[in-house]
Amino acid sequence: MSYGDLTAIAQDLIGPDEQVTAAGVFALQDNYKAITGAAVAESIVMPDNAGGLLQGVGTIITLEAARHGNAAAHGVTERMLVAVTDTTIHVFAMSAMGGKVERELMTFPRESSDVVVKKFGLSRHVNITERDSGQQLHLTGSTARISPEAKGDKAVLEAL
Repeated sequence: MSYGDLTAIAQDLIGPDEQVTAAGVFALQDNYKAITGAAVAESIVMPDNAGGLLQGVGTIITLEAARHGNAAAHGVTERMLVAVTDTTIHVFAMSAMGGKVERELMTFPRESSDVVVKKFGLSRHVNITERDSGQQLHLTGSTARISPEAKGDKAVLEAL
């Protein structure tokens, strides 16, 4: 999906009362403890004589299972559309297959929310905290030129 498509989809979901200034696809930050635990468990059950391809597939399945469990534990999806307006940060669920934008998961009023952006290699970690309720969301976005999501993510980071 192009940046323009994401912005249009977000605008349609939000409605005409707020103007979307930026929209991008972000992932939930990984839970490295869970991923490490899953990798250790996978290495224990994987036979020593398994070929490299089988081990690689096992690792990918383990990683995805850990990411899915992390998202489910937080009541969100692994990938989310983040749309920024002048007053609100909107977060929408995206399907795991096909990246279809689904329902709104949560909102953060900009006037009562703190946003911290930190470099993480070619990615950016975005931590959003709503001061009144304590609601938090920890995301990862891409700024790498080769990433199809980079244009939208950069726009969101700039808008925040």
